[in-house]
Amino acid sequence: MNKLRDKTHIILIILILAFLATIVFEWGMDYLGLRGGQVTELGSVNGQEIKYADFESQVNFAIDQQRQQTGEDPDESLIKMIRDQVWDQMVTQILAEQEIKRLGITVTNQEILNWVYNSPQTLPDVIKRNFIDSTGQFNMAVYQQALTTKTPEVTKFWSQVEEYLKQTLLSQKLQSVITGTVRVTEGEVMQRYRDENIKASFDFVFLDANSVMDAQIQVSDDDMKKYYEDHKNDFKREKSAKLRYVVFPDLATMDDTIATEKLIKAFTKDLKKLVAGDSTTYAVVNDNSTAKFSNNFVKPNEISPEVSAFLFSAGKDSVSDVIRASDGFHMVRLIDSKEGTETFSSAQHILVNFGTDTNAAKTKAEQIAQRLKGGEDFVKLAAENSDDPSNKFKGGDLGWFGKGAMVKEFEDAVNGAAVGSIVGPVKTQFGYHIIRVKGKQSKEFKFADIKKSVTASPKTKDVARKRAEDFSFVSKKGNLDEEAKKLGLQVVDIPSYVTKGAFVPGAGQNNSVIKFALDEEKGAVSDPIKIQTGYAVYVITDKFPEGFYSFDELKVQQLPLLVKTEKKLDALKQQAADLKSKIQGGDINTLKSVNPQIPIQRADTVTVSVPSPQIGADFDFASVVYKLQNGQISEPIRTARGYYIVQMRNITQFDQNAFQQQFETMRTAIITQKKQTIVQDWLTDMKEKAVIIDNRDKMFR
Repeated sequence: MNKLRDKTHIILIILILAFLATIVFEWGMDYLGLRGGQVTELGSVNGQEIKYADFESQVNFAIDQQRQQTGEDPDESLIKMIRDQVWDQMVTQILAEQEIKRLGITVTNQEILNWVYNSPQTLPDVIKRNFIDSTGQFNMAVYQQALTTKTPEVTKFWSQVEEYLKQTLLSQKLQSVITGTVRVTEGEVMQRYRDENIKASFDFVFLDANSVMDAQIQVSDDDMKKYYEDHKNDFKREKSAKLRYVVFPDLATMDDTIATEKLIKAFTKDLKKLVAGDSTTYAVVNDNSTAKFSNNFVKPNEISPEVSAFLFSAGKDSVSDVIRASDGFHMVRLIDSKEGTETFSSAQHILVNFGTDTNAAKTKAEQIAQRLKGGEDFVKLAAENSDDPSNKFKGGDLGWFGKGAMVKEFEDAVNGAAVGSIVGPVKTQFGYHIIRVKGKQSKEFKFADIKKSVTASPKTKDVARKRAEDFSFVSKKGNLDEEAKKLGLQVVDIPSYVTKGAFVPGAGQNNSVIKFALDEEKGAVSDPIKIQTGYAVYVITDKFPEGFYSFDELKVQQLPLLVKTEKKLDALKQQAADLKSKIQGGDINTLKSVNPQIPIQRADTVTVSVPSPQIGADFDFASVVYKLQNGQISEPIRTARGYYIVQMRNITQFDQNAFQQQFETMRTAIITQKKQTIVQDWLTDMKEKAVIIDNRDKMFR
């Protein structure tokens, strides 16, 4: 019980996190004491206000959790993602609460008491885990004692549990109403069983529509108009818009880089005072670095090459200057080093891809190796010749690596070479490598590392935002393209249509951009909107209502391709029929004598759920093939890609006993899947019908 009392605050936090993460509908905002406070309206759902204070408290809570998990402050794009998630949770919560009230769903105290007292073994794991003993079993004695304990801490714990169970039951009852019509027939279960368990091995011929030359196909306007009318439902469009934009980057500047270096440099004296065995001195690292002090020895392959270079050359207790590394800026103090049991190698390489001519690639690699052995600079030749983009401009440096980190051929070449030697060309699956072995060591290091990434300062961001605001202001009064031209700014066209929930190039799934695009009129210019790389100002160049794409919109690109493919398939139909007629003796492989160029392919032990990788998931194909008997040859099968002729070699029979054994498990899985889909569809429908006012774009820029 002392353990329970001591950890009540932790238990409450766990309850909160589990509650938010596992319940479909996130109610219970009062847990965090967030109701009330400021009256600034961030938004509303069907007239019910979402207050700024509530929202920001939830966001800060989520940011703190992220920071504790990663040890780093989230960047702006992650903070925006967190804001979107919290907003969605709050909207969902309110919609669910409103629906519960409308339906008159309630939970009685007796229902909760029955659960707590009569069925403790069925309580949610987040509650039960507080009563698990050292053997991993639920300890009923401790649980019963907790029920009778009346201290303030334990009483508060049970009050929280009671509220949690109430909201859980409300959630379950609402979901039961929403999913009450879900039914799964025996036929559905049987089809799932067949799709997953009926295994087939077959030979097949594939006539690819792309094998018909474009020059053989003529597409007229009449052809396209007929196709458009026949397939009009394929061309439905959501409400959408076309956008152009100008971006004002808020990336870190040289001033930000200099400021970061100065900031790290200021910790030199503190770093020298750090004592490995005294945790009170760790704060200089843990409070100011994204790399926390672990007081453990670290292997060189776990350290950035620039830092490991210092550690290998440093004496005990040496403090480095500021080190510029690929993962940020570091200031390092070597506390201790020791010889480990594993040998690590350091190397740099130049990679020559095979390309279209393996012999030419080998010759090129041999020439590079000769130039290196003749004394030419490895860094220079790597930048000029290496096909490894990850390190070609870093001299081909691969850092330190241990056993199994590289492909076998590369590893064997390094292990067999002396330090300083040039090895290769070495052939691997990636191409030809010319390798320089820089070092071999088994040392491990204990060190303190004050590490920071260079990020844009508030001043840098404010400058970018102010430039964007000024540009938006003048563009609204004039013309965005003309104003951009005056300032020498690039205007970027977004080629795709912006629709609800769309991924917007350059901005991602940015609700502010989408809201502007869909709510404003053609020609409107946006206020600055925060995107990943800075602040963007958008102009709406066209608007489209919900309906169908017009023939004129599709006739230049999409319709010609669709009609051409349709005509190619029509052209293949007779060819496929003729080919099938030439099969002799009931064996598809006799087609080789008819046309040796026709490949006879084989698929072994595939199912509908796990299809052949050469064919992929194709309903038209599977609906025919899995009905064939052993030895049977199909009629030509038309698919979107071309025609198949298939001969079944072996197909397993339906196993009634196995089906009966798996029936309930599969039925439960299908029910769960259907319920999840229905709940998600219900929620989507509720959000579409709701009057949701979202003012976040006016408050967070």
